[in-house]
Amino acid sequence: MGSVLLDNMKDIRRYTFKKLPIAEDLTRYAISYTPEKLTREEINYLTPFFTNINKPIFALKNLPEEIAGALSSRYSRATKTMRRMFLDEYIGPIIRPQSQKSWEELSKKNKAEALKTKEAFLEYIEFFHKKGGFDEVVNIQRGRKFFDKWLADYGDDSIAEMGGVHLCIEGLSNIATREMVDKRVGLSIIEKSTRYVQFWEKRTDREYQYIVPGELRGTSLEKRYKEVMNMLFDTYSSIAPRYHEYIMKRYPKGEDETDGSFVRSRSAKRFDDIRDLLPFATQTFFAMYGNGRAFEDLVNRLIDHEVGEVRYWGQAMGQELKKVVPSFVTRPETPRGAEVQLYRSNIEKLRDILTEKLIKKTKKGKRLARWTRLVTSTREADVEVLAAFLFPSADLSYQDVRRQVKSMSQKKRSEYINKILGERAFGRKEAERFRDRFKKVPRAFESASFLFEIWGRAGDYRDLHRHRQASQERQRFTVNWGYDLEKEVLESSFILEIKKAYKMAEELYQKLYTKWPAVAQYVVPFAYLQHWYMQMSAREVYWLVELRSGPQGREHYRQISQDIGRLAKKAAPAVFQKLMIDTNSYALARRESEKKIEKKKKALGIM
Repeated sequence: MGSVLLDNMKDIRRYTFKKLPIAEDLTRYAISYTPEKLTREEINYLTPFFTNINKPIFALKNLPEEIAGALSSRYSRATKTMRRMFLDEYIGPIIRPQSQKSWEELSKKNKAEALKTKEAFLEYIEFFHKKGGFDEVVNIQRGRKFFDKWLADYGDDSIAEMGGVHLCIEGLSNIATREMVDKRVGLSIIEKSTRYVQFWEKRTDREYQYIVPGELRGTSLEKRYKEVMNMLFDTYSSIAPRYHEYIMKRYPKGEDETDGSFVRSRSAKRFDDIRDLLPFATQTFFAMYGNGRAFEDLVNRLIDHEVGEVRYWGQAMGQELKKVVPSFVTRPETPRGAEVQLYRSNIEKLRDILTEKLIKKTKKGKRLARWTRLVTSTREADVEVLAAFLFPSADLSYQDVRRQVKSMSQKKRSEYINKILGERAFGRKEAERFRDRFKKVPRAFESASFLFEIWGRAGDYRDLHRHRQASQERQRFTVNWGYDLEKEVLESSFILEIKKAYKMAEELYQKLYTKWPAVAQYVVPFAYLQHWYMQMSAREVYWLVELRSGPQGREHYRQISQDIGRLAKKAAPAVFQKLMIDTNSYALARRESEKKIEKKKKALGIM
């Protein structure tokens, strides 16, 4: 039986193309982006290390992995672009050593070494530009021919896992990032935090940092869309300093806090609370590191997405990757890639058709009083975990091992699992969450599975979505479940301003949804509840709950994590008997963390 949708959709020949960009013109979905103003000297320094210096998407090249990793990690709290950070923090100290604050404190030997480093770096740059790139020096074509042959001629996908790329995007929306984070295997990501970084700064074009979807440009709703976005960001910007003062008064400095930890923890609380005003249209910085196979799959995932901006990034990603690893991204351009893209599109359409046909719609679903529901779980999870743990040493069939474990009493199985879990404490009476959660429970705990249905704020979904060892699927982002806010926000004098902005967002969402359900997601603020499931092994439950219930976590997703732990313990008490759930309440998520940082600085003598 052929595809039930192929005849109703696109001709696959549309996807059979010889080179990127693909047939579809995605210009209308391009983001508003103004390249940084750079001097000729700065351009000269940047060119060897980035695939371009004037686009929002670029790959890193010719850099040590430690530098590439350090630059990417800065995106979490960055306000500068990566290329500006690289110039200011890496290139500047090399080419202008005398201007560094510590220059006069250096010994003659260290000063001489710094000047030699400058000379060597300038020679390196000159060599690059004279030779026209390192491709001319290294026999890189031989390696590419090898990959072309084995990937294209023989389809040996595993070879593409042996080479990696650092790829960065600046200015994409939180709709696009969700699709990229959903790629679970072979890709590592870092995203700009909405919990610890301000978003009131405007772009160089004097507009707030949000996407105007290409689907809306030139339509009658574009003006209203911008008005609502500006209202959300105006409210965010307006209440930010006042809310900070409110939090500092509500939570005065403790005797065990320094001035620094006091200011930083209250500032973090401010951002944590007011981020619920930010919509999914909010632009962000996003860094990825992945192997060739992962990027090929990601391009295929994005290139035929229902949202135009996502398709735009898929196309741009393919173009940029061709500059550094052309062998890895040739197949999305081929009929084989076209079939994969069309298959994904067909599956999404088929889901909608079958849902319409098979599922009876009610007026509105009903949410639980709590945030989490355990839907299904492995029966006799203790049997499955203990059997999987013993199997490698048993020299018997798995069936025989499982049969013998099952014949034991529940009490005995619980005792043996207790011994396994007790090893995390290293001789202490009990394990401690803050020091032992990094000792992951054995792989055998992956033999038991638990599926949780979850309602949570959109902003907290973003954080929990990063647990990519879990299988997750969500419904479209919506305003229909209502919003939820922190107690401090509800009791503040700013609540009427916030509610006014939310009402405008809700009204616009409903208008957009009638014509563009997928595009309506852009206007949903992070405070609104979303609905998704997480299917996890017992091992992942341990990791998520012990990490996310801790004091640094946001109170809302801490409650979700606590619910997951509580329900897991009830379903499989033997398996989760040593699960460490932090059930304390921490109004200031960063308070304890900032105090620890101050202590470390003091111990290192850098305060």
